[in-house]
Amino acid sequence: MINKKGMMRASLSVAIASSLLTGNAAMMSAASLENERAVVATCDSTLADMPAYLKSSVEWVWKNRILTEGSTNRKNLIFDQIFAGKGTLNYVIRWQSSKPVTLQQRQDIARMLGLQMNHWTEHLQGYDGWPYKDIKVNVVGWAVADPSLLLDKQPDEVVYTDTITDVLASEQPEIPAALPVAPNGISRFEHFSDPDYSYPGGLDKRFDMYLWATENFGGGAGGDWGQRMSDEYVLSTVNTDEIEITEHEIGHGFGLNDFYEEHERPPGGFPTNTIMWAGNSDHITDWDIWMLRYTWSQLKQDTSRFPSTTNGDEGPIDTSPDENVNIAPAAKVSTSYTSPWENVSALNDGFDPTSSNDRSHAVYGNWPETGTQWVQYDFDQEQTISQTDVYWFKDGSGIDVPKSYKIKYWNGQGWSNVKQAKGLGTAVDQYNTTTLTPVKTTKLKIEMVSRGSASTGI
Repeated sequence: MINKKGMMRASLSVAIASSLLTGNAAMMSAASLENERAVVATCDSTLADMPAYLKSSVEWVWKNRILTEGSTNRKNLIFDQIFAGKGTLNYVIRWQSSKPVTLQQRQDIARMLGLQMNHWTEHLQGYDGWPYKDIKVNVVGWAVADPSLLLDKQPDEVVYTDTITDVLASEQPEIPAALPVAPNGISRFEHFSDPDYSYPGGLDKRFDMYLWATENFGGGAGGDWGQRMSDEYVLSTVNTDEIEITEHEIGHGFGLNDFYEEHERPPGGFPTNTIMWAGNSDHITDWDIWMLRYTWSQLKQDTSRFPSTTNGDEGPIDTSPDENVNIAPAAKVSTSYTSPWENVSALNDGFDPTSSNDRSHAVYGNWPETGTQWVQYDFDQEQTISQTDVYWFKDGSGIDVPKSYKIKYWNGQGWSNVKQAKGLGTAVDQYNTTTLTPVKTTKLKIEMVSRGSASTGI
């Protein structure tokens, strides 16, 4: 377990909003303002910087649509997902289609998702305490009924082949009845309300949303579960800069509404176009940007959901200054050696053992290796680390606590020992806490020296 002083707890979690894009809506009043560019947010930008011509309509939508409909109540908005993932979002591609997908197309889809998501979140950078810069979007798996459709599959690509029956197919027979699914155990949608839930394999193995591509599907749908559209639309737009349906459906994931009926719109209409009124704009507009920002400014007031203090570029920090939070689950873990029957995922799966020989969950061990072995934590973004807590594995046979160990950090060019390391304990049946001079780094390593002929484990 690795702790970062003052990092927020990720016990975060929104009403599913869906839409079908079925044609063009009428143009809004004052459409001549549509091409006006958004005010660029600076590090101290707040709602006070919202242009006056947008204010009344944005506030009306918040009060009469979002609050009334409870669109942001469920704590699984994309805002929540980003905070829980510490600046990352993970997708599974749900390929409900008979079309083959080349390796290049799969890579393009992954890149496309990052681009479309950041077309929204780039307008939060530097705004009203939003702590993140670019959001890293990862595709962590493909759910497909027929894995042979994934041409030139790579060894590191994760594929799920389980299916359920799509009830929509009974109404629309042209839609495939077999609906691919990823395991519920790694779905944030299924577990966001449980702050103690531990994802099998660690946080980086979870998925936050589906990109759901369905053969013969019309329009689009979106919510905190992901975005759904036709397979043809996904493939035909994958290299487009701004993708209308995809961006619209992502907007629902932030809690933003549709505007089909006149009574759903501000009295007098909108001062400019909006991508959230289906068919009215093919890109995110100033009104959309400020509706997103306004929503964030309201939600961040709930400091139990979104701790309101920030720490420069390092991300959100907990408002309780004496509390450490485990950031190990956000890391990619590696080691010098793992015994074939053990699992490196034990290094950051978030499980608290009951003893040093607790095998109710995965454990890490490097038997029969001896001498100096290491385990390493790699982070997607720089972290400030002030403490480590290690629970040693000892099986009474070939694995024992180490004779000694060092904690090292990556300085950008090589490995350096942390300074003023106090602790470095090897006690069994407990966490061994080591405090150190806080260090900013993207990598942390523990080098363990074995005790005699025994190997080491965590």
